[in-house]
Amino acid sequence: MTRSLTVLAIVAVVGSLGPSVSWAQEPDSVTADNLVARALTANPELRAARAAIEAAKGRLRQAGLRPNPMLELSGTQNATGTDNMQMIALSWPLDLGGRKDARVAVATRELAVKEAEVADRARRLAAEVRMRAGAVLGAARDVRVTDDLLAANRQTEALVHQRVTRGATPALDEQLLRVEVTRLEAQRAGQVGRLESLRLQLMPLVGLAAPAPLGVTGDLEGPLTLPEAATAIDIALRQRPDLRMGELEEGLAAARVEKERAEGRVDASLFGQYQRQETGFDVKGLDSAGRLRPIMDTFNMLTVGVSIMLPVRNQNQGNITAAAAELEGARQRRQATDLVVREEVGAAYAQYDAAERARDIYAGQVLDTARRNLGVIRQSYRLGRGSLLDVIAEERRLIELELGYTEVLKQRWDAAVDVLRAIGRIR
Repeated sequence: MTRSLTVLAIVAVVGSLGPSVSWAQEPDSVTADNLVARALTANPELRAARAAIEAAKGRLRQAGLRPNPMLELSGTQNATGTDNMQMIALSWPLDLGGRKDARVAVATRELAVKEAEVADRARRLAAEVRMRAGAVLGAARDVRVTDDLLAANRQTEALVHQRVTRGATPALDEQLLRVEVTRLEAQRAGQVGRLESLRLQLMPLVGLAAPAPLGVTGDLEGPLTLPEAATAIDIALRQRPDLRMGELEEGLAAARVEKERAEGRVDASLFGQYQRQETGFDVKGLDSAGRLRPIMDTFNMLTVGVSIMLPVRNQNQGNITAAAAELEGARQRRQATDLVVREEVGAAYAQYDAAERARDIYAGQVLDTARRNLGVIRQSYRLGRGSLLDVIAEERRLIELELGYTEVLKQRWDAAVDVLRAIGRIR
């Protein structure tokens, strides 16, 4: 069976709460698809999470860089003599043992994990926006139901007033109906306040800092389209970002094990050094021309070599063991996530099927009968064959059923959103 999910959005209430003003929808309306799209681009928390992706890209770039060479300059002077020495040395780390490749592999997987994490945040955000939209739609439906009853009661109030004026109906009936109309007006005021509150709660999710003219279109009773339950698990296993993130975290943990192993392997640095040394003695000798001169000479020495780090005692054993334990933990978490995904899909469909059956019962059996009953009782009262108390009692029964039907529709909506969240669908 194919079920169609009409993506809905929030409904705005315009006007005062007085008895002469009815519920109305704002002219500029948007759908839940529009709200979700805006949330995915403007939600502050999601934008902050995307900044972590850029940070991971920077770390990936850094991981691919080799260690810098080291230049050393020094000079030495004998404090009590003329001996002195100048030295310039250069060392160049070779970064052996697969260290660079290991660093790049870790950074690459960290970037992929961050991207999957952002995708999972987007999945949860889209579901939350749709949930809030459903709550607003349910509150708006309650306002409409109360408006319809108010309109009918005001018509009846005019009829009762005419009868009281002619003396055909006791004045008490007019007072009873006035009380009922006032009660509905007070109930409507509370419903409108709740609707406005739910509407304001939705604003931060879509990146709006303050109330704005945001009308919404949608119907909780509309058709819902969902994948077949038999194929839903396969869909979820393919596109759930949190399951993908678990797989990537397992790969990241494996890359960290290899990185720690690389850090425990042989490494080496090339070095070169030039020294210029002037030294002598506190005596004089004859030069080739037979003149006395201080005994002194200048030496120019060049040294080249290689410095090798021998992992004899410290082979990074402790860090390797810790990374291997983290790998096992990541593997277990990924398996647990797989089980959770299957459970969430099954539970979401079970909840949706139950809500669908409840809606069918309400729509096909309960509400139609209750509405017909109220129509018959009203007509009987207009013809003088019933009491006003019967009309009021039946109206209260109907509004209670209508509010219960709204709750069933909201449960059906929430269950459909849970299905979408469980299979990993964002848009």
